[in-house]
Amino acid sequence: MYLISTSKKTVLSDFADLETKSAYVHANGEQTDFQFNAQRRVFVEVDKKAGLAVMRIKENQQNAPEIQRVRKLTIDNAYSVCCAKMAPNQIAIGQSSGFVKLFDFRTAQLIHRYPANSSRSTVLCLDYNCTDEYIAVVLEDGKINICGTKTKQKIETLALDDHSTLARFHPSKRFHMAVASYKGAVTVYDLQSKKTIFNIVDAHDAPCRDVSMCSNQPSLLVSVGYDCKINIFDIRRNKAQSSSGRLTYSHPLSTVALSECGTYFCAGNLKGELLTYDMRSTKAPLAVRSVHEGSAVTRVAFVPMPTEEQQSSSFSSSTNVTMDAGGGRAAPVDQTPSDELRKSIAASLLSTQQQLASINSLSVASPNIMATPAAVRQQRDSFCDFLDAHKPRGLDRMSTRLTTTSRRDSFDWDALHAKPVSDDQRQSICQTGSGLSSLDSANSSAVDSLQQTLSGPLRDRSNASVDAKLKQIAETDEQTELHERSVNCSADSDKENPQMADIEQKRRLRMLPASRNSTPHHVAATVSQAATLQLQPQQLLPKTSSNVSSVAVQSDCCLEVRKELSELRGFIEERGKLLESAAG
Repeated sequence: MYLISTSKKTVLSDFADLETKSAYVHANGEQTDFQFNAQRRVFVEVDKKAGLAVMRIKENQQNAPEIQRVRKLTIDNAYSVCCAKMAPNQIAIGQSSGFVKLFDFRTAQLIHRYPANSSRSTVLCLDYNCTDEYIAVVLEDGKINICGTKTKQKIETLALDDHSTLARFHPSKRFHMAVASYKGAVTVYDLQSKKTIFNIVDAHDAPCRDVSMCSNQPSLLVSVGYDCKINIFDIRRNKAQSSSGRLTYSHPLSTVALSECGTYFCAGNLKGELLTYDMRSTKAPLAVRSVHEGSAVTRVAFVPMPTEEQQSSSFSSSTNVTMDAGGGRAAPVDQTPSDELRKSIAASLLSTQQQLASINSLSVASPNIMATPAAVRQQRDSFCDFLDAHKPRGLDRMSTRLTTTSRRDSFDWDALHAKPVSDDQRQSICQTGSGLSSLDSANSSAVDSLQQTLSGPLRDRSNASVDAKLKQIAETDEQTELHERSVNCSADSDKENPQMADIEQKRRLRMLPASRNSTPHHVAATVSQAATLQLQPQQLLPKTSSNVSSVAVQSDCCLEVRKELSELRGFIEERGKLLESAAG
């Protein structure tokens, strides 16, 4: 275990024999106060004339601990300081003007400022509670202000005996606060219940200078004062210790600190000596040594024992440059091999993360290069596209259900029962494209070309007009066949049974538009016109610039078909009128 004590210099000592391991001499020779930050080996010192200094304990090249100054902050009227117990870089500064300011000592940024009292009393002491929710502010007039860090407001003002000089929160009980009085009283106050749970008025015959508590033994409290007495209290009993049980030393005592385990404590006196004790046997001190050479010991504390992660983070988070709030820079502190090793590990980790990020960004920017075809196919626009890509289209899809326009239903129910196409076949089909060529009499070539044309993805909207024309031609063939049968039947039976022929003709006319949902205005052709109309199957070839003429020829054929159909419709209407007149 190690100890830090401050006076005109800051000394790091070994607890076993109080041997000095490292010392940092202040330039102006003023006495300083300090407090450790968040269970790390980083502490903040306050000098009433020079300002603040962020210090740390670090092992040198010989693996010996030493004190180093990390940063210097120049803040006017700084009188006292305390460090947060949970936040790693937050401190509270009490000024001689009565203001309390919250700072981030790493960035020197002001977080908040609490206003001063009307009397503008000097802030003698500050302390955070164990959860950083409250700050106890002891003023020169003996009052204690409790400030909230979340509400950023003063919560209440305590006047226990109007002579309070120091306040310390319990390290594990967030509402318990121990108060030392200039008149020698020791008090423990509960902020939640607003009651005094421990109060010894005559704890010391002279001013009480310091109190200390620990988390492992929450009921233990140690106090020292200028009466040369060391008191060890059990706050559960709320009674004074017997005079024979008090520890007495030859010089007035100014500070005391309990270890984290609660077994040992160390006290400092006005002569500059440090005294170490074992709580199990307090008849004589373990060691006594003059560390500060006649100067009064301002503050003493045990160096925290953090985990390796906390220790490495505290070392790496501190900058290796001494600087003040104005931005001035001084000579850099020498780096140790451990620092360089940590930096090399961090640099390699950063480069690995950058490489992974660049690979991900490249794969997103160019999916055709970095991604597989399956990954590209997952980025489809709709569920219909996915079904179309897995559906081999043939002549069975060229039914009369299809419309003559380029717009189709967004969901394909027939593709749910179809077998999926392999990746190689689907890629070859998508790359081939589709087109319309001139008329051809070969039915097999028409079937193959239709399969090739209609097996492409649905989102290929450039072939929509070609598909509509193919659908129209197929419907015309089917329509011609139906009406040819109806005309033959009517010609054979008109003379024998005109009434039955009329009923059969009307039934067929009603069924005709029902078989073509998307083309209800199409009409059938006569026998003579169907005989003269010679429509041949088409052959589909890949669409090129040479197909433009074939498309024009087909459009002329479509116009002729429509003209013939309109004439056929007029003929049917006339025949229907004749049949009705004959039946009448």
